Amino acid sequence: MYSKEEVDFIKKFIEERPNCKVYLGTDSQRIKKQKVKYATVVVVHYIDENGVGKGAKIFADVNYENTKDSNLAKPFNRMMKEVQLITDLYESLEEVLIERDFEIHIDVNPERGAGSNVAYDAAKWTIAGVIGVEPICKPDAWAASAAADRYSK
Repeated sequence: MYSKEEVDFIKKFIEERPNCKVYLGTDSQRIKKQKVKYATVVVVHYIDENGVGKGAKIFADVNYENTKDSNLAKPFNRMMKEVQLITDLYESLEEVLIERDFEIHIDVNPERGAGSNVAYDAAKWTIAGVIGVEPICKPDAWAASAAADRYSK
């Protein structure tokens, strides 16, 4: 998880950009049978006074944990750990995000049969309940499936 110093730096970075849009995303990859690499990102998208995007800055945090999923094809616990990481990150940045346009992106799939679908409803409603916004899920969750994915591999 981000250190206090990193969170303070990110908050200041966001505060200095009043027109930015912020995206929080998380992804994970199983790297060994019992080990998972988690990546959590904050993407700060620069928006000019005309509403045009002018680039972005990505802050990433990576950590490793043992997996608790007994059925590795159905990664419920791993997906819910992603949800925990993203809600913890939101709570640490809440005071600057509450005043901004932001989105939460999670790498769960709404399509039945996909491995991450086992956690779709639980992940979606946990984030809605804790943060108060509906998260963006696959295939539109680019902050998770592209930005965080880059750091989780």
